[in-house]
Parts: sequence; C-alpha cells; structure tokens
Amino acid sequence: MCVACHEPATPAASAPATAPSAAPPATGVEAASGEVEPESAPQPEPAPEPVPEPEPEPLTSPEGVQMRACPEAGDGAPALPEFMACIPGGPFIRGSDADWDHAKPQATVWVQSFWMDQYEVTYAEYKACQKAGECPKAGPQYVDFDRPAQPINGISWFDADAYCKAQGKRLPTEAEWEKAARGSEGARYPWGEQEATCEQAIILDPALGRGCGVKKSGKKPETGYPWNVGSRAPNAYGLYDMAGNAYEWVADWFSPSYEACGEACAGTDPRGPCDGAETCSGHRRKVVRGGSWYWDAERATTIYRRAHIPSNNPFHHFGFRCAADLDAQTRAPEVAWRQALREGKAPGGDPGAE
Repeated sequence: MCVACHEPATPAASAPATAPSAAPPATGVEAASGEVEPESAPQPEPAPEPVPEPEPEPLTSPEGVQMRACPEAGDGAPALPEFMACIPGGPFIRGSDADWDHAKPQATVWVQSFWMDQYEVTYAEYKACQKAGECPKAGPQYVDFDRPAQPINGISWFDADAYCKAQGKRLPTEAEWEKAARGSEGARYPWGEQEATCEQAIILDPALGRGCGVKKSGKKPETGYPWNVGSRAPNAYGLYDMAGNAYEWVADWFSPSYEACGEACAGTDPRGPCDGAETCSGHRRKVVRGGSWYWDAERATTIYRRAHIPSNNPFHHFGFRCAADLDAQTRAPEVAWRQALREGKAPGGDPGAE
C-alpha cells in the first residue's frame, strides 16, 4: 500500500485576507490627457412613420349614384365659377307632412353636388345678355323695378331658361333648389326654424308693409318692390335671398303634390314630370319657389310651392337664379355690381342704391 498516496499535499502559500479591488472597467473614451470622457447618451429609436388616415368612403345613393366632392381652389385646380356656391351632394329632407298638401309627403331625397348662383340674377345681368343678343327682350313692366342690382322681374320661364343656357348654366331642379335653401336637415327657413321677419328677408311684414315698408314710385306705392340682391344675410351655403325678395323659377313642371308626381319626383336627382322639358303632356304650369317682397312669411318658407304658366301670362313679377353641374364651363356678363362685389362693396343695403 502506498502511504504517500494518503499524505496531504503541501499547502500553497496563503492568499492575503483582502485582495486589492480591480480597477473598474472604462465607461468612456480615454482622452490624451488621461481623463475619461463620458459615454454619449443612447439615441432614441426613430418614430414610426404616421399611417395616413384612409379616405372616407364617398356617399352613395340608394340607386348606386356616387356623390362627387365639391371642388376647392388651389394650385392646378380649375377656376371656380364666380359668385356661385357648391352645394354638396347627398340626402336631404324634402317637403312636409304638416303643411300644404302640395308639399306632401315628406321624404328623404338625394341630389348630386352642383353649383348654385349666390345671388338672384339682376336687372343689369339680364339686360346685358339681352343686349348681346343671347336673351329675349323681357323685364319688369312697373316703375322702380329697373335698378341694376335688383333681381330681374317679370320674365317668363323661357326667358329664364335662355339666360341660364347663355351662361353655360341651367335652371335648378326643384329638388336642387330646396336642398340649397334648407340644407340637409329640413329647416323650414334658410336660416332655421325662426319665422321670417324683415330682419332676415324682404317680405310683406304686417307692421311695415310690402317690401319691408319701402314704397315704390307711381301708382299703388304701397305694393313696394324688391330690394337689391344680397340685402340680407346669406344661408349656410352662402346663398342670398332664398327666402323673399323675388319668386324664382325652377326647371320642373308642377304636380299638385309629390305623391301625385310619383316616380318622376323620386330617386336620385329627380327632375319632375318629363324631366323638366319645355313641353310636357298633361302639365301646364312650372314651379316657382321662395316667396317675394309682395307676400308674407308663410310663402317665404323652404317648402312652399307655387305654380304658374311658363309664358308668364297673366303677368307676374317672378325672377330666378341659375345652377350648373360641377364640370360645367360657366361665364357671366360683366356688369358694374359684380365689380363692386369684387371690391368688397355689397350691392345690398339701401334698396334705392344704384
């Protein structure tokens, strides 16, 4: 047996009780001076690229007609029609079940986006078209109705149609007119539900009289006359005189109610009987809308419908404004009151102002 195999090994030299601490690892860059520069702060992760919001789905009518967006001015955009407002397409509440039979039934109707004149066509504008040989000779038959910025009065539906076509426009459909007057929520007046007074519209006021109390010259001064266009505040779309001042021809033939009109007054962009053509079997009268200086607040609502012979015989003092499709190439006569508007001088205010 090997005794040596059981002898303890010679112990190694004992280590000191406490060994000196090792130098900490360097945390910076050693400069030439021997000093250690601090380590630079960690850089944040780059922010993720923002995800663009998806484009909203365009409105589409129950018949599958996609509503177009109103154009906006900007680089490369086509020039927008002067003194016209874009009425956005979509549904609106037409008619009323609580008023006249001719406005029944109330229904949701869709119209495509379109342009609408901000102002009623003026005497100066119509006469400029007449002078150019593009419009029939027509106009007011009473004194005090021929101021340049007054709405043209006393013309037939055919005269109004000719003027709009000469400007690359057209008469609005009755549905377009009502959407432009009342908005999408079915307001009773262009400004809301408050009944019309002379603060909002040029109408017959029981206390003041016709034309908000302004007397005309000559015979029957109490009958008054329309004021210059834009004499009252516009509605939410920027349209003036959609209530009062002058009744306005629209494209449609009149039916005694929307129910009687049937399919011609239903669907997307209804145009009434015969699509508003110049002649329509079984129909004799066209529609006028909006009330006038001669009539009271009841007729200045956005739902009141009036009918008259398109030849305007017997004679009445009706006016109009024009509409246009979004891609129409429109123009307008150059008249002094338009230049005044460009200079920030509204033609409204004093009804006798030139």
